[in-house]
Amino acid sequence: MLPKERFAWVWMTALVVVFGLYFAWIQARHYIDPDPTFLDRIGALAIALSTLAVIAIATHLYLRLRRGGDEEVQEDERDRAIELRATTIAYYVLMAGICYVGCMLPFTETGWNIVHAALQSIAIAEIVKCVVTVRGYRKG
Repeated sequence: MLPKERFAWVWMTALVVVFGLYFAWIQARHYIDPDPTFLDRIGALAIALSTLAVIAIATHLYLRLRRGGDEEVQEDERDRAIELRATTIAYYVLMAGICYVGCMLPFTETGWNIVHAALQSIAIAEIVKCVVTVRGYRKG
């Protein structure tokens, strides 16, 4: 398995697990206390995002050390084509989500609901990018 495919698998799993737990906590917290404080909300978001940062950095360092330090793996046209396709599809998913968040939600929702919808759109776009990347390397 190539390093880019391995990173896509780890990143996709991390996004699903971390954001799944974050949104589950948000739902559970809503039933416990319908109006949590700003510190509760921003603290949970900071924990989720810092967890993702640690996972991304650790995975990158692990893959870099595993392939031999500073030795660079040459990208070929297949790698660039997979990356271009995955980025293009993820861009359209992100634009659809952000158009919904920016054009529709301000008329019906307020505050943290808009923030969570935007965060969810970004997470879905990243997951789609990882899925297309993995599929590109698997399909050939």
